[in-house]
Amino acid sequence: MMRKPLLFAAAAVTALLATACGNVSSSSGAGGGETPPGITADQITIGATLPITGTAAVSGQGLQAGIEIAVDEINANGGIGGRKVTAVILDDGFTPDRVVTNVRRLVSQENVYAIVAPAGSQGLPGTWQFLAESKTPMWGPISPADPKQAEVYLLSATRAAQGAVAIDYFAKKGAKRLAVIKQDNDLGVSAKQALDAQLPKHPDMQLVADETTATGSTEVSSAVNKVVAAKPDAVLLAEDNTSTALILKQLRAQGFTGMVFADQGAGGTGGPSTVGPAGEAAEGFLGGMQADTVSTDNPAVEHWRELAKKSGKLQAESGFSLQTYSFVQAFGELVKRMGDDVSYANFQKTAEGLKSDPIKLGSIPDIECGPLPDGHTCARQAGIAKYTGGKWVVEQEFMAPI
Repeated sequence: MMRKPLLFAAAAVTALLATACGNVSSSSGAGGGETPPGITADQITIGATLPITGTAAVSGQGLQAGIEIAVDEINANGGIGGRKVTAVILDDGFTPDRVVTNVRRLVSQENVYAIVAPAGSQGLPGTWQFLAESKTPMWGPISPADPKQAEVYLLSATRAAQGAVAIDYFAKKGAKRLAVIKQDNDLGVSAKQALDAQLPKHPDMQLVADETTATGSTEVSSAVNKVVAAKPDAVLLAEDNTSTALILKQLRAQGFTGMVFADQGAGGTGGPSTVGPAGEAAEGFLGGMQADTVSTDNPAVEHWRELAKKSGKLQAESGFSLQTYSFVQAFGELVKRMGDDVSYANFQKTAEGLKSDPIKLGSIPDIECGPLPDGHTCARQAGIAKYTGGKWVVEQEFMAPI
């Protein structure tokens, strides 16, 4: 499959982010005639909650770097329609309760206009009701399931969609016996959704092992032993980065040479915190691609890589950084398209109109949100990369599950 042509390179990115969207209208409120919080004639404030410390710190640092690199670039080129962007980023330590607390603080105390590129697939669902009450948009949360809610816009394939693409890939490669190791949390729920959706489409494929591990536990030996005993051709993982690394090492130590896949958020292409600890066991590991690989020659990625290197930020050159950088770019383009009306009603209207006129960045799948109930999953495609010789190489371009 040929890579989609890049629709605009660095110069065009700068141009779209600097395009004027006018002054704030006094009648452009969230429904009550008042201007939404976090936006003035010369400033727009966005917020995110990220696991900057804790077991997912490497991922969180990359996610933070991507947001900051994009904001720095936008502001250096005049802001979004003349509005400089301020990003308030809070650390949740990879703790679901703190994710919820942080989102409430961002809206109620920091008065952000929107939550942009937050992480925490286990904690973010606990914020859905609060977002509905406040009408605050959440643009590009990292990997939760789609709540089919007006305020929430997913800009990358869900974990379930990535798992479905992986199952299709396994089938294409001739795998007949599939094993799954999943955590007893939302990661595991997503894996089950992928299995339920895709296994009926591959009648020659049999689920020979379906093991569950405890969230936060490093005890994966029992699950690995049972999987190896079942003699699968391929293994689908729905685990956090630390557990994924442990499982990889134990699978390879027991002589398993088959295909092993994990989605981008749980140990795939974004996370050196998986392939680093896994060492030699990571060779041949398959990872989900919600964004292009950082080692590609895609001009959009090359532009981001140059900015990332210059930034000197922790994990700035990781796949997670590329992902959030792209999400903030897309946010800038959406606000530009909104024109003078910055109301939340127009945010939803403009976003749902992307189905007919997608945002095309080149570094991530096209963003083509549509109306609810299903249209806020704005990117249905995922890719697959293989860890080879110390770097990620594209194994399968972006595509949707069959």
